[in-house]
Amino acid sequence: MTPRPDDQARTELRDLVAQASKRREQEHERIETEFWQEIDDLQKRYHGAQQDIADALDVKRNQILRQTKRYRSAGQDPATDQS
Repeated sequence: MTPRPDDQARTELRDLVAQASKRREQEHERIETEFWQEIDDLQKRYHGAQQDIADALDVKRNQILRQTKRYRSAGQDPATDQS
């Protein structure tokens, strides 16, 4: 049987859980950013690609627009991007 925790053990455990949770949140944000930046590039492949992506993801085109705009890298300006 494992020993009963003391206050120090509980505090350490809470700190470790908080650190793990923070790492998880940071990784989630990184993955979301990478995903939507890739989708932003893919929607420029041909006219109508945005709708095809929306259909594949089972979301509305407006959702694609909002998310790609939200996660667009700072260096990408849609007004000057000629890709």
